[in-house]
Amino acid sequence: AIGELLREAVDPYRLGAGDRLAFTIDLAPDLPLVSVDRLLIGRAITNVIENALHAMPGQGQLIVGAAVEGGSVVVTVRDTGVGMDEEALARVFEPYFSTQVGGTGLGLSIARRVAEEHGGSISARNLDAGGLEVAITIPLI
Repeated sequence: AIGELLREAVDPYRLGAGDRLAFTIDLAPDLPLVSVDRLLIGRAITNVIENALHAMPGQGQLIVGAAVEGGSVVVTVRDTGVGMDEEALARVFEPYFSTQVGGTGLGLSIARRVAEEHGGSISARNLDAGGLEVAITIPLI
């Protein structure tokens, strides 16, 4: 189930963050099962979470959620970090593009490839309250 997958992705970070970060998992009730490669989707979600954590060097909140929208399950990762300027937002899923010192620029491009291999998509947008939301859309089969 997607909820279990999200908990497995978030739990290791909870342990390492101490009191610096608050973690929330927000699951819609009655999420349907989706047919996914658990290892690949788990890696994609982990890549998105790691990017979100890098965007919050101080205190922050990470909200990971899943809901049904139309014929898809949408997994969202929201952070209270610095967000991105328009140029970075337009290039965020390109291979080798990174805003992090020492970043490879592969994490989000891998997440995009995994989403597309599942017939889905990935998108990113700045939130009005600050921070960024990355959404992975996985079609129901």
